[in-house]
Amino acid sequence: MTAKNVYSRKISQAEAQKDFIFISKNKLSFFPSIGTDFEISDENISREVKVESYPCTCRGPERPHEHYFIRWKGLEAGDEIEITKDSENKYNLQVQH
Repeated sequence: MTAKNVYSRKISQAEAQKDFIFISKNKLSFFPSIGTDFEISDENISREVKVESYPCTCRGPERPHEHYFIRWKGLEAGDEIEITKDSENKYNLQVQH
């Protein structure tokens, strides 16, 4: 897999507690457009998800911006996740605990 076919990150405490995976703004193009349903499969199941966003001022009120995420239950802080996309645009999730 080339780097453009992979999205990976370490799950934070906030992601684990709130059941989501943050999506970096610079990797939004890896996924279908915001609000579009698509399927991600892990070794156990497939889930229909979508990239969502919420407004944030974590950089201060003068620098409002959006945070992007996919809802996903069952992750723990420190998990390493890797989402791959194959030539048919099928997404697969692998989790290293």
